[in-house]
Amino acid sequence: MSLSYSTPTQGPHFFVPPDRIEGARATIGADDARHLLTVLRARPGDPISVSDGAGTRWQARLAEARHGEVIVDLVDQVVVPRAVPRLKVVHALPKRRKLDDVVQRLVEVGVDRIVPVHSERSQVQLDTARAAKASARWKAVAEAAAKQSRRAWLPVVEPVGEWTTAFPAGVAGVVLWEESEVALRNVLDGLAAAETVVLGIGPEGGLTADEVRVTGLAHATMGETVLRTETAALVAVSALRYHFGLMA
Repeated sequence: MSLSYSTPTQGPHFFVPPDRIEGARATIGADDARHLLTVLRARPGDPISVSDGAGTRWQARLAEARHGEVIVDLVDQVVVPRAVPRLKVVHALPKRRKLDDVVQRLVEVGVDRIVPVHSERSQVQLDTARAAKASARWKAVAEAAAKQSRRAWLPVVEPVGEWTTAFPAGVAGVVLWEESEVALRNVLDGLAAAETVVLGIGPEGGLTADEVRVTGLAHATMGETVLRTETAALVAVSALRYHFGLMA
């Protein structure tokens, strides 16, 4: 098995836990195996892309289907270094299932960690059971988006939390606030690269001044145009990625 860096892989992309990778073979679990065999109609010898979700990706070939699972031969190992800074988005819960789309888009553009939170003006307040169900759905959405975008690093979706406790002291980042008079580009110019950069996004009703203050971060606006909360997240992350040279 050969080793390379950032070489593209071929075939549908799947995540396989490290404990299901042994030597030069990996086992794709039942759900993905069913999709691979029934929907994609893959056959022995077909190319498959496999990742452990922690930066290692393999070009593989389907070897056999056994007991509802798929065994693949690992051919070429590809090491994908983690991009720095890591991007973390703290997003207040929007109405209905808008966060499903937010999670999908943010994963596609390279966000590493998503933290859904209740905020003062959130119109959605989830109890423990509903929060657990929603978190499971968002994790599934994130994994599907990571497969589609062929990511080597599996993004993290944290359990639903609270805005007031989502920003550790000393963290680098910016909060979007419609009442800010500071342009996002000006904040980014003064934002030094750190291991992790945090972006805070409020709900449809916006953030209170106290909520902005409790983050300890600079606040910024993206101009006079009022963006939907789900659009604001995508635009701001794209600006951050461009600023830190992550778009190449």
